[in-house]
Amino acid sequence: MNRNLTGQAGKIVDFFGAILALFALQIIVLGPTLGYGKSLAIFMLLALPLTFFIYAGGKSSFMTKINVVDIILAVFSLVSMGYLVVYSDYILTRVEYVSPLTTADYIMGIIAIIAVLEATRRAIGLPMAIISLLLFAYASFGKFLPPPFGHAGFSLDWIIDTMYLTSRGIFGNPLWVVITLAFPFIFYGVILEQMGVLKSFLDFANRLFGKSPGAPAKTSVVAGTFMGMASGMPMSTTYLIGFPTIPEMIRVGYPPRTAGAIAAVVGTAAQLMPPMLGVAAFIVAQYMGVPYIKVCQYTLLPAVLFYAVFFLTIHFETIRLGIKAVEIPAVSYKQIMLGGFYIFLITMAILLYFLLKFYPVGLAAFYACLAALLLGVLRKNNRLNLKSLYTILAKTGRTSVYIAIACAAAGIITGFLVETGLNLKFANMVIAFGQSNLFLALILSAVAILILSMGMPSIPAYITGIAIFGPALMRLGILPEVAHIFCFYYATLYSITPPVAFASYAGAQIAGEDPMRTGLVAVRLGIMTYIIPFIFAYSPAYLLIPEYWNIYEVIRLIIFVIPGLIIFAAGISGYLIKPLERGVRVLALASGLLLLLPFSVLDYLGFALLLCVLFRQGVLGMIFNRRREVDEVKFPPVKNKS
Repeated sequence: MNRNLTGQAGKIVDFFGAILALFALQIIVLGPTLGYGKSLAIFMLLALPLTFFIYAGGKSSFMTKINVVDIILAVFSLVSMGYLVVYSDYILTRVEYVSPLTTADYIMGIIAIIAVLEATRRAIGLPMAIISLLLFAYASFGKFLPPPFGHAGFSLDWIIDTMYLTSRGIFGNPLWVVITLAFPFIFYGVILEQMGVLKSFLDFANRLFGKSPGAPAKTSVVAGTFMGMASGMPMSTTYLIGFPTIPEMIRVGYPPRTAGAIAAVVGTAAQLMPPMLGVAAFIVAQYMGVPYIKVCQYTLLPAVLFYAVFFLTIHFETIRLGIKAVEIPAVSYKQIMLGGFYIFLITMAILLYFLLKFYPVGLAAFYACLAALLLGVLRKNNRLNLKSLYTILAKTGRTSVYIAIACAAAGIITGFLVETGLNLKFANMVIAFGQSNLFLALILSAVAILILSMGMPSIPAYITGIAIFGPALMRLGILPEVAHIFCFYYATLYSITPPVAFASYAGAQIAGEDPMRTGLVAVRLGIMTYIIPFIFAYSPAYLLIPEYWNIYEVIRLIIFVIPGLIIFAAGISGYLIKPLERGVRVLALASGLLLLLPFSVLDYLGFALLLCVLFRQGVLGMIFNRRREVDEVKFPPVKNKS
């Protein structure tokens, strides 16, 4: 639970948050001049103690306020991380698993692990901390398990060595990725928020849809996509877009749970839309070993497919609910630009320029941040000054603490998975089940990643998912690009999937609705995000991989996929040109699925079902009558003069 500290305590946290931000920025620009291990230790020296002040340890009146427990944990964090900084030369020269651990190594290692796990429980939630503890138990007592899950056994020395003194635990690659990839984009989002640029997104969307039925819902889709590009976090995007649009959606006639669900889906889907995607996408690029622009390429068409279905679903839902057009006061395009939208466009252009020039992603984002700050200083209204710059740095530091702790815990989890071989054991199970049925293997992987993601944010969920299931899917013939994007998609869906649906909770809170019901509506409206990974798993062409594009894929896109999107959207909302009866709605959903999933034989069955739905809706009759009316106008019947 975030304490949202103010007063003297808030000022102290802001000060150290600003120092944390400055330290991370100098690493982005200059690199790890102090060394990889020492740089990460200093970063955690600042981030870990802050966690115990920013996040409460419980809901009691004692725990919600800063107390002696927080202070003790903060001191322990400082000491255990400070030990790594002071004795960095010793740690660098010792031989892993060979050099014996000193008494200080033991004590500091145990303190650091306990501090990270408690910080994980507070900031990320109990599920991720439990997963880490279960893996600790597995490493310690797995030797008593029968095959195939048993192992030779690992000592306490090995656990401390791996988790505390090497780069395969707390200080693993996930934490380094936070600094070099995620951090500059957090900084960018905070800059835009501080300058009020995010409001211009809402104004722009209102300008586009202000006079159409269901304008607030359609506005939330467009504005939420822009905001998601800037923030990259589903829950914060849902709050940002939800506060102005959810009350408006309810006012024009949407049920509260539907209004909250729409904002939640928007906040989640914004992670999937290029050019910026969410913070996790930069980790995907790092793990794939490709330029970030390639990840944009792979995710572009799937994102367009999702947004097409989602927008159509909202449109059909709007008509079904009988919601009429209510004009929303629109700001002129000139005012939108002057309000700060031009800052977003210019900085996005700068970011894409440097990405296309193959600059490091973090450095490209840093240049975009510098441009945003410069434009903020030069603008006439809401001009940036030293005070607002300090606020930006402090807020960036506070926000990055959350992701830093998530990735430190992800380092522990992946370290145990890889070092104990548990990831390969899971992979072998998937392969064993999927040897004769790839579809079943994909289902098992998707469900497992979805369950994993319910206990952790998208970054550690993706890292864990690709570590466990990526090798298995690749061995079953799935392309590496497809395996990574498949895991990435399912790692993002935790925020709308009950019971741990953070974005749905945010939407429900604003709408004053039940979170679980709102989450179920969000799953219904955003169900295409669960289906799209299966589409590109069987058709890599949909990741825009050139060698897989051919005439057949183009024809299939036009004849089967686009009609499939439309009829599936109608099935989700229960409306096409009139309300769908229950049986017809089932036919519409089945038709959409068969047309979208790339099994060529089933495409024709899906097309036949589509014709049945159109016939039941009277669409074919309307087309026939319209054609006859046109023919009669062109060729009027000849009257018999006799």
